[in-house]
Amino acid sequence: MWASLLAGLLARRWARRAAAFALAALTIALFILNLRRQGERAGRAAERLDMLERSNAIQRQMLDAAARRPRSRDDLLDRLRGGGSDAPPRACPPVLAYSQGEQISVAEEVAALPEGALIVGWLADYAVLRDQARACARR
Repeated sequence: MWASLLAGLLARRWARRAAAFALAALTIALFILNLRRQGERAGRAAERLDMLERSNAIQRQMLDAAARRPRSRDDLLDRLRGGGSDAPPRACPPVLAYSQGEQISVAEEVAALPEGALIVGWLADYAVLRDQARACARR
């Protein structure tokens, strides 16, 4: 029954033309909807890539700063005596400048600490934070 009804409708010229226009409109509508969906996917992928690149840049800076971390008390003393922590204050966050006298005094105090003192590791971490603040200010 349905087949005969459909065959009867498509036998008429105006019905065939209407069906062709309807199919063309449906095809165009589906194509446009698919383009929109693909554009949204591409936008989300671009956002994820941008976020990943920013995250990788920050991690790279942190790893570079950690690589410069003093490995032992003697390395920390050399850095303190040599003025390695003396830098002009800058934004992002500010890095305080210590005078040569202050650095020598701190180096002597650290040298007087017993071997394996916990504060030495903390001071080394502080040196890493200062390096990270300097890297931030260079951007």
